[in-house]
Amino acid sequence: MERMLQAGIDSTAVKTIFLTHLHSDHDLGLAEVLGNDFFVLNQRRSPDSIGIYGPPETKELIDAAVRFITVSVRPFAAENPSDYRTVAGHLASPFIAHEFNHDGVIYTDDKIRVVAAGNSHYALMPERARQRLQSYSYRIETPHGSIVFTGDTGPSDAVVRLAERADVLVAESSTRGEDDLQQFIDAMVKRNHWSPARAQEFHAHFVSEHLNASDVGQLADKAHVKAVLLYHYDPDDKADQAAYVAGVKKYFSGQVFAPDDRDRYCLSSGTILSCPPTPAAK
Repeated sequence: MERMLQAGIDSTAVKTIFLTHLHSDHDLGLAEVLGNDFFVLNQRRSPDSIGIYGPPETKELIDAAVRFITVSVRPFAAENPSDYRTVAGHLASPFIAHEFNHDGVIYTDDKIRVVAAGNSHYALMPERARQRLQSYSYRIETPHGSIVFTGDTGPSDAVVRLAERADVLVAESSTRGEDDLQQFIDAMVKRNHWSPARAQEFHAHFVSEHLNASDVGQLADKAHVKAVLLYHYDPDDKADQAAYVAGVKKYFSGQVFAPDDRDRYCLSSGTILSCPPTPAAK
């Protein structure tokens, strides 16, 4: 919610939300956004709804968020009942969860078409768990061009196929490469007093279930995308951002963008451009 305010985005103007998977670093902030929408839409007496698309257990997540929100809203509703819609005696929710557990088209409207593909972020998970838990990448087709959002994933042929000739690949790059990963693992072992076996498991997670800069470059090259935009990374400074870009460019000759938080990019006729920032909301 804080980042949306800083970017000048009215959260109630967002009518559809897509979740790639349900790890906490990707979904816990959703409750704060929904809490703002719950207040605003009820006070406007708005009939609008917000669709939230995601893998199995998305509905459970949204239902839990609504329960969390309504506990703190009840005192306001008790004092000003006309501000809040109710259904069967309960505060009405404007949120509609749409779960899916398959590849292919999951959403279309008059502006975009969204295609999902299961990726490898849960590749090391026991088979029984993978039958009910899913992680997806998305291809968003628009009149201005196509964007593939990897979400969290490791190397994946399914994501390569999804990204074939996309205009922009928005790709996670959790580490620069093996040396960077090993330093991170050593720090985690020291902090958490991990055994060698646990350290090996953690290493396997990043190799099989995440992408480093070189992996992104290979994915982009195999899929013949036009441009790459990195996210889900934590560079130290501009020189470090350049190091991430260099890692991608070992295998990919197209444009590579290493953005700062809240940088904006525009897609026009299949070409990605850096755009001026939007004034922050007041």
